[in-house]
Amino acid sequence: MDISLQLYSIKEEAQDNFAGALELTEKAGYQGVEFAGYFGNSPEQMKTLLAKYHLKAVSTHAGFERLQKAFDEEIKYAVTLGYKLIVCPGIKCDTKENTVKDAQFLESCAKEAAKKGITIGYHNHSHEYVKFDGKYALEILLETAPSVKFEPDLFWIANAGIDPIDYIRPLAKAGRICAIHAKEMAKTGKENVYIGEGKIDFKAAAGFCPPSQYPYIIEQEEFHSDHFDGIAKSYKGLRKVFDSL
Repeated sequence: MDISLQLYSIKEEAQDNFAGALELTEKAGYQGVEFAGYFGNSPEQMKTLLAKYHLKAVSTHAGFERLQKAFDEEIKYAVTLGYKLIVCPGIKCDTKENTVKDAQFLESCAKEAAKKGITIGYHNHSHEYVKFDGKYALEILLETAPSVKFEPDLFWIANAGIDPIDYIRPLAKAGRICAIHAKEMAKTGKENVYIGEGKIDFKAAAGFCPPSQYPYIIEQEEFHSDHFDGIAKSYKGLRKVFDSL
């Protein structure tokens, strides 16, 4: 049961020394990565780096504008490295009309990517839980783009005041989940803490989204120690959950 790291967690290290960031990821225990940019590395160069640090690419985050301007490059990257998931990390959801329009574009991307065996996913924050005509913007997005899968960020769902487990359970049953962003929320307040120190029930999530079938990707945005210590603690916390299944 592999655990991957969203490399945005250590974006400063990745910017300064990408190979060093991958080395930190491996030392912290991770088996895979989800990209948040490629830092000048070609697909071939990245393939060599990942092999050196015994990591596999499970997915990438590609912004909405990136998909508009460089969709073919993203597909080439995925095909070369062998991962099957490209995730849009957010749209504005400022109006219902714009949400529908952007979702229609993502649906067109998903249909095109499917020709290469690649899935397009969507990653939430909390702003997608604004309502238009009684429906969350995220619901409108997923209804408008039926070929797009959902990569739920459990922290941000909780941040919106919604129980993340109750929320994603029916979506998993409906086949809409492509991966899980494992991010922990403090027991009180809305701080992003290390996995195992907060209140999100990752074991319940793993019960209906088993880690043998769904990529689990840790993203750590807030740290109360150095970055290596933080990503290592969250890895150990989630590994403890998996070991208890």
